[in-house]
Amino acid sequence: MFLLYGSGSGSPIEARQTHAPDIAIIIVLLIIFAAILGIAFVIYMRIANYYKSEKYLEKERNRKTKFKDVQKLAKEHNLSNADCSILWEVCRVTECNNVVFYIKSNSEVNELFREAYQIMKDKKLFTEQKMNDFFVCLFKLEKIVAQTKKVLSTRQIPPSAVIFYISNEGEQYPFTVIQNQKDFFTAEIPQFLYDERRRPALLTRSRFTFKTSDGLSYNLITRIIRYNEGNDGKYYMVLSHSEQLECQAQRNFKRDFFEKECHFSAVRVTDNPPKGVEKYQLSEKQYAGKLTNISAGGCCIQTDLPIKEKQFIGVKLPETGIEETIIGIIKKTRRLPTGKLALHIQFMQISLSAKNRIYTLVYKYEL
Repeated sequence: MFLLYGSGSGSPIEARQTHAPDIAIIIVLLIIFAAILGIAFVIYMRIANYYKSEKYLEKERNRKTKFKDVQKLAKEHNLSNADCSILWEVCRVTECNNVVFYIKSNSEVNELFREAYQIMKDKKLFTEQKMNDFFVCLFKLEKIVAQTKKVLSTRQIPPSAVIFYISNEGEQYPFTVIQNQKDFFTAEIPQFLYDERRRPALLTRSRFTFKTSDGLSYNLITRIIRYNEGNDGKYYMVLSHSEQLECQAQRNFKRDFFEKECHFSAVRVTDNPPKGVEKYQLSEKQYAGKLTNISAGGCCIQTDLPIKEKQFIGVKLPETGIEETIIGIIKKTRRLPTGKLALHIQFMQISLSAKNRIYTLVYKYEL
């Protein structure tokens, strides 16, 4: 008799014999899979350790820059397409090693761009726009380097650094840091402030500002422990350390400090001028002043004249090699201890060629 469903014995022994090979196969496959995972993990760790090794880093550091390196920097630091284009051209003309490793110190960044500037100028690769993009990219890289070296405590302020005391009236007085020790730091102060009744009171919260060698500016609050008159006839202020440091918003342009003669004149502004009429009309009368600092975005001029803020002004800078009159607005005025007035000016109308000339002066590419 034919049995469609087998013998029908239902023996447990027969069932175990049927499934035993399947279980053995599964166990073998799991062992093989675990072994493969283990081998893959070992290989991954060896590769990962190699990429972290000094041997690999040295190899990467010494090879020539590739476009993917520039793209990597641009992506990591949110650089624009124009920045990316300029940086790649800088790397190509200088045939520099991996640029990723240049973004560690501003001295290396500036050395690279200085070399590229001379090559590109000699080969006449610059247009006014490209030169402007060149310096914009350079300043962005300087800020990237500076951001990686933030100061968190006054213990990090090096000797010889200049800090500025900010009075209640907003005046700034430069002090030179002489020494920085574990519990306090000491700064040399001018005699007139040591004798001044308005000098900062002891143990009161006083405001200071300073700039790092990489260009980051900080505001800080600390207390003055004591004043000393040294055996060398100089005067000193001893300050407590502070972690109350606030990094100021970065400027858009690099600034340099020097003293040059300049001239300025009043400007009348015509909103929506008719055809043929200039928006900014210069007064014929000029006044002498002293240029004390400048960037491609503005400058500071000292004068004896009591000029008010928010006025438009035309600035001539003959000692810089700029022939045009730059139009600006006085954003802030500040009375100096000498009695002169400092005019902080933001440029409103300036040509690309004038901006580029200022860049070369600020970076000291051309004197």
